Amino acid sequence: MGDISEVPGITDSVLPLLREAELDTVELLISLETEEILARLDQAGRRLAVTGQCPSADLVKAWQNTGRNLLRKQAVVPAPEAKEVSRDSLQVAGIDLASVPVAKVLEDFPPGDRPVRIDTKTGLADRENPGESSPRDSATMEPQEPGVVFRPLEELGDARSRGERRNRGMSHPDAGLVRWAATVTVAVMLLTILAVLGLVTIGIMMLFLQIRFHWSITFLFLVFPFCLILYLTQGAKARCRLCGQKLFVPKKCRKHARAGRSVLGPTFAVARNAALFANYRCMLCGTKTRLKD
Repeated sequence: MGDISEVPGITDSVLPLLREAELDTVELLISLETEEILARLDQAGRRLAVTGQCPSADLVKAWQNTGRNLLRKQAVVPAPEAKEVSRDSLQVAGIDLASVPVAKVLEDFPPGDRPVRIDTKTGLADRENPGESSPRDSATMEPQEPGVVFRPLEELGDARSRGERRNRGMSHPDAGLVRWAATVTVAVMLLTILAVLGLVTIGIMMLFLQIRFHWSITFLFLVFPFCLILYLTQGAKARCRLCGQKLFVPKKCRKHARAGRSVLGPTFAVARNAALFANYRCMLCGTKTRLKD
């Protein structure tokens, strides 16, 4: 720790006051609040019967800033270089040879091709038999942390896609209800489209082919209210397990980037995946959910 006298700006006349206030080190000076330091100096001045005004708060802050800069400079001082020590000097000093770590010297390799290797032996005593080698001698620095591997971005994208295929998603507690609602939604949308196409075809035939209107055609108009009632009572019940929104009800908002896509819209895509493949992604939150184990 640095002594308080090493801080530039602290004069010899102030040092006894600081030491009386138990501010002997730079670390202690910068760790305390300015108000506490002023209180300590005031009490120390009374004990020493010092006449005159105590240092101001601005001066104490200046000492603290100078002390911090001083500690930073001391922290960046380079450590002394390592020196070779003989085995005899270690034995004379009473140091156990088996407790000294050993660095393995590698052969010279071209720049960029030099492997970083570690020696797992723990002491000089293990070097008595240089012919013996441990299977860990060829380990590199990277495998020390299992699971942490640096890969190119292309391989990372491929691994992410493979992980996406393996991700089955969370299970839904009402899987049967969701699958039934998805089936109803798909059937209603397809039936509505067929009914519209049928009415358009009949209209064209009546205009250009002079086909007479038959009363049975009115049944096509009943398809729309039937589909609407079926959809509202059965298809709109299912909700996402995570966000709680209705799965098969379209919303005028931005859909999730991973949501399914279809020519008939995201609602049809979600219902189709749930009905046929027993899994889907919510078009609002993007959560993948499975409907069977």
